[in-house]
Amino acid sequence: MKCSILSALVIFAVSNSGFAKSLNVYGDVQVTDIQPTSSFIWERENKKSPLYPIELARSGIVGCAVMSFDISESGKAENIEVVKSVPQKSLGKYSSQILKKWNWIPTSATNAMTSEKRTIRLDFCIGDESTEQSQNACKQQTQLVCG
Repeated sequence: MKCSILSALVIFAVSNSGFAKSLNVYGDVQVTDIQPTSSFIWERENKKSPLYPIELARSGIVGCAVMSFDISESGKAENIEVVKSVPQKSLGKYSSQILKKWNWIPTSATNAMTSEKRTIRLDFCIGDESTEQSQNACKQQTQLVCG
């Protein structure tokens, strides 16, 4: 019994020590407003790129999702709908999860706290060499039609 546990630990240590080839995946998610305008009432509180969903990265899934939603008077995304999701419906599911986590703040103190309809596109891109590679892939992908 002790021998099998020791063997398992050695195998684990060797596989995690660099002897086994590791696969690095660099994911990027680009957010693009559809029909951008300077008169938006709401803006995202945190404008950093969303985190690439680990399940999508593990599966190597890339693509885009166009999402329609309302920003409520309290600054939350509601009535989230998947307009398009290419190549798989799962991109729409993960995009909905991302939207639900976002907080929205008024663009100025003078804006009335009213709801706003928005449509955005999320592009999910992967690179195997660097974050810069995945970001460049997304910049190119955003020029393509989503669907």
